[in-house]
Amino acid sequence: MITQRSICLFSLLFFTVLPSYAAAVPNTHISVIVSLVDNVSQGIVPVPAKIGNGDDPHNNLYWGAAYGVKTFLSKANGWRQLGCEKDINDTILERCRFAWKDQLTVTADAYRGSRIDQAILDFMQQAATPPDATQREMVVFIGHDGLMDEQNQPIIKRFPKHAGHDKPAVVLACLSDEFFSEHLLAAGSKPVVTTFSFMAPEAYVLEAVARGFANQASEAELRSSAGLAYAKYQRISAKAGKSVFGANIQPRPIRLSLR
Repeated sequence: MITQRSICLFSLLFFTVLPSYAAAVPNTHISVIVSLVDNVSQGIVPVPAKIGNGDDPHNNLYWGAAYGVKTFLSKANGWRQLGCEKDINDTILERCRFAWKDQLTVTADAYRGSRIDQAILDFMQQAATPPDATQREMVVFIGHDGLMDEQNQPIIKRFPKHAGHDKPAVVLACLSDEFFSEHLLAAGSKPVVTTFSFMAPEAYVLEAVARGFANQASEAELRSSAGLAYAKYQRISAKAGKSVFGANIQPRPIRLSLR
C-alpha cells in the first residue's frame, strides 16, 4: 500500500541520489573535425591506396585505421564509443561520439577527403563561435594542412572574424602554427596546441590532449602531453616529440605513419 510516508521517503531517496548522478554528467566537450586523407585531391606524399581513399572512412588512415580517430578512441583505456551515424550528408561521411570516464564527451566528424576546404571552413566557424557558458569546449582539426595547397587559398577570405572569447583550438596537421594560428586568433579563438614541423596527425595525440583538457591541464601541459604521446608512438625521443608542438624547428621531410 502506497502511503504518504512512503511517497515522502521515495522522494527523499530520489533527491539524495540525484546530485551524485548529475555530478557524473560531463560538462566538458570536444568537437573534432577529421579531414580524411585523400591521395587524389590533397597535396600529400601518397599513402597506400587502401588507407588513402578519402571516400572510404572505414579504412582511412585518419579514421578507420589502427591510429585513426574512430578506431583508436573506441579501444583506448577509459574510453567508450557512444554511437556512430553514417552519411550525415554528402560531405560528412560518419559521425561518432565518445566519452572518457565521466569527465568528457567527444563528437568526431569524418569529412570526405576531397572536401577538405569545407572541413577547414567548418572548423574555423566552430572556432569563431563563443563557447557555451554551461560547459567547457574545445575544437580540433585533424588531417592534411589544406592551407598549404594553393587550390584552398581562396577559402581564407571566408574565414570568420570574432572578438576574442578564447575557445581553445587544436590543429593536428603539418606546420599548423604557421598556417592556422593567425586566423584562429582573428576568429577570437585561442590556439593551444599547434605544430611547428611536419607530422603524422594520428589519434593518440588527440587522446592525450583530450584527457589533459578534461583534467583542466594548462596550455603548456597540453602541449607536453601531445609531445610525449607523439614520441611514444613514433618511437622518437621525448625532446623530439615535444619540439613538434612547442618549438620552431627546421621542417623535416613529411612522415606519415602507415601502421
